Amino acid sequence: MPKFVIIIAVVVIVVIFHAVRIAVKSSSHHFECQKCGASFQVSFFKYFFTAHSFGKCSVTCPKCGRTDFLPPLEGKE
Repeated sequence: MPKFVIIIAVVVIVVIFHAVRIAVKSSSHHFECQKCGASFQVSFFKYFFTAHSFGKCSVTCPKCGRTDFLPPLEGKE
C-alpha cells in the first residue's frame, strides 16, 4: 500500500476524532464573558473552526461583542 494512502487515512481519522470531540464539548460547555459576565454557548461550527490556544478558545460575546480567549466551562449556560 502506498505511503500517501496511509497518510490520508490517518489524517481522516484524526479529523473525525477531533470533530466528535468538539461536538461533545460544544454541546456540554459554555463560556462566560470577562467584560459583561454574560454566559453563552457557541455552535459546533464556530467551536470547530475557531482559534484554540492552551485550552482556551477565541470567542465573541453575543451581548457586548468583545472577542477574547476564554476557557470553556463545564455545564450548559
